Amino acid sequence: MLSQTVVITGGSSGIGLDLAKNYAAKGANIILMARNQQRLDEAVADCKSLSTHGEQVILGYSVDIADSSQLATVVGQIQAKVSAPDILILSAGIVQSVEFVDQSDDDFAEIININVIGSRAVAKAFLPAMVSQGKGKICFVGSLGGLIATYGYTAYSASKFAVVGMAGALRQELYQHGIGVSVLCPPEVDTPMVTKESEHILPQTRFVKDMGGLLNVEAVTQATIKGIDRNTFIIIPGVMGKISYLQTRLMPRFSDWIMQRLVGLSTRFVK
Repeated sequence: MLSQTVVITGGSSGIGLDLAKNYAAKGANIILMARNQQRLDEAVADCKSLSTHGEQVILGYSVDIADSSQLATVVGQIQAKVSAPDILILSAGIVQSVEFVDQSDDDFAEIININVIGSRAVAKAFLPAMVSQGKGKICFVGSLGGLIATYGYTAYSASKFAVVGMAGALRQELYQHGIGVSVLCPPEVDTPMVTKESEHILPQTRFVKDMGGLLNVEAVTQATIKGIDRNTFIIIPGVMGKISYLQTRLMPRFSDWIMQRLVGLSTRFVK
């Protein structure tokens, strides 16, 4: 039986890396795409240590997915090595916690370019081959912040709301081609990106996010793999995340009232 091919952007750390290691341990071919070459090399080594057979392909490509020429070159190199992805996971992303009036135009644009335009570009690059093979799964990595707006995340929430909308429309388009589309929307996860964000996160953002708790990356990985296998559209790991989402969907006015009170409470603590 031929190994599945799993392509993961943002695969050198956090959720992307943990997913890569899990799929590597299942015998899949793993193709990682990320910007930082050193972390990418370490991630490839980690996945190779978990490989199950000699023919398993595990490769890493350093690329900025927001750079169209770089991306086209790398996708061509990948397609020369392996078959079309059976699973494409779009995990590359960045975050910034800052109030709307204080965020620079360049920082806002960078978040949109990587989280939305970059994910779109990778999906579009691999889709023709996936459509030709008539099967496959695409999983966008969104955020609970793409379902529930959060203080300090005007750019980040804008990008992740866009990802959810894009994934939903694409899911409808690709149904006829036998390709499933999911979007992972976790609450805060214990990853290097979150650790780095904690150095400059707004106190109000921190207060609101603490109400939802912190998930370990392994729990998110298992929920993601199960959701992809089942072709679940919105994958929300953790009980608190599910409750928060349902509350927002079913009781929007009450949810808005709660969020405003939490922000007000946190602001009093900050002062």
